[in-house]
Amino acid sequence: MNYGLYLSAGGTLVSLHKQDVLANNLANSNTVGFKPDIVNFRARLPERLESPTLDADPQLLLEQLGGGQFTDPTRIDFHQGDLASTHNDLDLAIQGDGFFVVTNGKGSGADNLRFTRDGRFTLNPAGELVMAANGMRVLDPNDQPIKLDPAAKLHIDGAGNILQNGAVVARVQISTIPDKANIIKEGNNVMRLAGGKRQAGSSAKRQPASGSVKQGWVESSGVDPILAMTAMINVSKAIQANATMMQYHDNIMGQAINTFARVA
Repeated sequence: MNYGLYLSAGGTLVSLHKQDVLANNLANSNTVGFKPDIVNFRARLPERLESPTLDADPQLLLEQLGGGQFTDPTRIDFHQGDLASTHNDLDLAIQGDGFFVVTNGKGSGADNLRFTRDGRFTLNPAGELVMAANGMRVLDPNDQPIKLDPAAKLHIDGAGNILQNGAVVARVQISTIPDKANIIKEGNNVMRLAGGKRQAGSSAKRQPASGSVKQGWVESSGVDPILAMTAMINVSKAIQANATMMQYHDNIMGQAINTFARVA
């Protein structure tokens, strides 16, 4: 295969993947508590070095070009978003590290726990504290749903304690995962722990978070629309450049084939 065509095709695929990630970030630039994704690349070794068992003659000039690019697993950017006041008693924001812990309601145990920074909460018909966006129940430190008196005024302090009628009636769980690489997105603005062996270590277990709760506030999306749009323009140019190079290589191969065919 034409080496230059191979490199250009690889660059196009990498750029298309980055474009998809950036487009999703832009689409969630106004989503409360959304954490943007970060695309990571790594250089691929030349074919001869990547496959030591491959019987290939060294072509030093080509190997200096490298083997193109690969995409590494996409990471989540967990930096703190700006806080916006809503004056709604059931809206909560976390200042600092931590996540609200909710359940998808499909069973019990750690596999059904989800994590979010979206603190737009409300009460369901049963008086349980739930996410306003998807109805997932908010959990206390014992992983139990929080049930409140809909008729009573409530106050939530920085530790997540919920006070009604002058007494603490519940507490919102604020937990963190030491190794954020163990967290993956699931959709509906919630995240979960990655399955398999990565979840077995202590770095994947929940721990009390150091962040504090602010009542009547929500955390804005972590996406900067201007930076994301600029990155989209740059990646679009990269796709166009790689596509043009692929066209050049295709024309060169066509000319070579036609020339050698006439000589024969």
